[in-house]
Amino acid sequence: MSTTPTAPEAGRAPRAWIVSPWWDLAYVVITPVLIVPVVLIVVRYWLSPEQVSLGVIAFASLGHHLPGFMRAYGDQELFRRYRLRFLLMPLLVFALALLFTPPSVIANSLGLPWSHLHGLELILLVWGTWHGLMQIYGFMRIYDVRVGVHDVWSARLDHWLCLAVFAAGVVFSDARVFGVANAMWQAGLPLFGPNWIEWARLLVAAAGLGVLAAYLFHQLRRWHSGKVIAWPKLLLIGTTGWFYWYSGRLSTNLLIGLAMFEIFHAVQYNAIVWVYNQRLFRRAGDQFGALGFLFRQRWSMLGLYLAAIAAYSSIRFFSVDASGYVFRSDLANVHQWLMALFVTSSFMHFYFDGFIWKVSERDTQQNLVEQPNLAAVFQYHVPGLVHASKWAVLFAIAGGLLWSERARQPRWQELEAQRHAALAALTPNLPECQMLVCRRALSQGETETALVNARRALELRPRSHTVRAELALALVQSGQLEAAQQQLEQAIHLAPKHWQHHCDLGLVLADLGELERAEDSFRRAVQLRPDFAEPRELLIDFYLRQNRDEQAAGQIAELKQLLPNSITARLGQIVLLGKQDQNEEAIRLAQDLAAEWPDNWRVQLTLGTLLNAAGQNHQALVALRNARTLHTGSTEVDYQLGLAHFHLGEMTDAVQLLREALRREPDHFAAQLLLGNSYLTQGKLELTLQAYEHCYQLDPNHAQLCANFGALLSQQGQLVRAESVYRGGVEANPDSGPLCYNLGLQLWQQGEQDEARKLIHHAEQLGVAISPEVRAAILP
Repeated sequence: MSTTPTAPEAGRAPRAWIVSPWWDLAYVVITPVLIVPVVLIVVRYWLSPEQVSLGVIAFASLGHHLPGFMRAYGDQELFRRYRLRFLLMPLLVFALALLFTPPSVIANSLGLPWSHLHGLELILLVWGTWHGLMQIYGFMRIYDVRVGVHDVWSARLDHWLCLAVFAAGVVFSDARVFGVANAMWQAGLPLFGPNWIEWARLLVAAAGLGVLAAYLFHQLRRWHSGKVIAWPKLLLIGTTGWFYWYSGRLSTNLLIGLAMFEIFHAVQYNAIVWVYNQRLFRRAGDQFGALGFLFRQRWSMLGLYLAAIAAYSSIRFFSVDASGYVFRSDLANVHQWLMALFVTSSFMHFYFDGFIWKVSERDTQQNLVEQPNLAAVFQYHVPGLVHASKWAVLFAIAGGLLWSERARQPRWQELEAQRHAALAALTPNLPECQMLVCRRALSQGETETALVNARRALELRPRSHTVRAELALALVQSGQLEAAQQQLEQAIHLAPKHWQHHCDLGLVLADLGELERAEDSFRRAVQLRPDFAEPRELLIDFYLRQNRDEQAAGQIAELKQLLPNSITARLGQIVLLGKQDQNEEAIRLAQDLAAEWPDNWRVQLTLGTLLNAAGQNHQALVALRNARTLHTGSTEVDYQLGLAHFHLGEMTDAVQLLREALRREPDHFAAQLLLGNSYLTQGKLELTLQAYEHCYQLDPNHAQLCANFGALLSQQGQLVRAESVYRGGVEANPDSGPLCYNLGLQLWQQGEQDEARKLIHHAEQLGVAISPEVRAAILP
């Protein structure tokens, strides 16, 4: 920045404020004092931190890009001066964003083996911090220029003080350290430990104190020499420094802290663009450009200005939860196109603001300072080659980050574990860190570790619906379904329109046997997101499990209308065919679907299940092993594999798979029953009794269980218990031939011949084959 001293207009006292004291204080200088209580009250009584964050991400973070674009593309003189930059750079950045997060059509055409890399996120994080810093610095320079302060040392010290404030706000904030470190390590950069942060804090503190001392000395010297001081500037940097510290360190919620500062940044930016363009329109008139009408001195135009910002923001607001069906396409693809657009918007906002708001340039000063005597202030242009070289460096950095992340892909799981451990060591008391460790523990089956971290996160952030839902997932894995239900109900209370919580509650309620409430939860999720597949898929699965085939068929038809090629809809139809004893047709369709989607584990599981039911157990093993390779940790896959091995007489393999399934889901009735039958075949009677006893606690009325369990108890001499089991089974299943036969035999042996004769005769009528010996002895 090059400036030459210029005096204020002769005979006219300089105006310290951009518009007026009240306007400047409200929109620029002490805005944080207004923001903090409003946001805290909103979070306390109305909205969750995640809801506030979503609104701010859209209406502040993305929304305030639009006024800058209005300035860039609406000011004819500015557009002519930088035409090439405004037209070329958005296309290059959009291409770069698509390279890092390529939709399938681009990934397939270029042969890219990744779907998302994190390098651009790190660049945006660093550039975004610099952008916020430079906005405050720009306002400080405006206030200096308005009172006639143009000396180089004032400008340098302003810049250094902003650097010190923002550097301290980053390194002394666990939340911001977590964000920066996580972005660096996701991009493949080397890990570092807490000692590095301690050294960084000492260095920043020492440098910051030195800058502050020099700054105060410079201001005192000016004051003693009778030179003017821009007091609004000092108040601005003071409130900004406190607010940046508070939002990053003193606030107990990272989401709320970040939201607060984003609101501050956006309010400042939207306000100054409105004032600047109004003044530019008064000077330029019709030469302003096509958007000139928007900046007339009318309240209606201000409303239109804010409405345009809201409309631009809504793109992010309504797509951040990405239903994926905006273009009737695949969820991931649509999300990636949208993310590329949002990344491009952020890049262009940061980039454009780097040269369209230079306070040192005459055209900019005219509309910020409104002093005509600015002839000594000149336009400063960066040579085209130098400008291109800066972009080359940026693209080189992006390329380096792309390479570093790709280089770590072969060791991804190992490095992910190291990253989580390093983050836990770096910021152990941050809720985001607790949740990261919780998710990692859940993926590794370490339920107790997950519970400890989720509960700690909840203590730190009790009004977060996301934290409560995460705790509920850990509780489900530990078998504490009632506690999980309570957490999900509280999460829904905090965020009643979050469809995923309703789905999770439905799953928990179904496991608890509260089927009506479970159905209500699934249907509520469908109502909230009728254009989204997952809630309807879960409702279809619920209906199929409850043998409510008609309702399942109705939901399948609606899903097919929503997504004609939906795998879930086609699988649902196949399952219905199997339940209607149309096994050959169901298997044929499942085989066709498996050929079309060989990497979909649910398709392979459905095919294997149908083949098991048809007695084609060798073929079932092939499909089920494919499913297990594609999706490890599925209880149902392991159960079906165990069933196939059982029917093939391979009891050792069956027992191993069933025990693995029951380790994850101890109350899986079918797996427990099959495990008992496998132990019985192996002659391990004590283990058989244990398995049957567990099954009996889960469902004491199951016909096959009662028949097998009663027979084993009778064999062990526990005749009273055996009779009790038989009678309970017969009462619940009076048309079960094996139960009637077994109970009849035991009663005959106990001398109760009349009742025994009736039961065995009824069993014969039900299709049980009666041996000649029994017939001769019991039946007349």
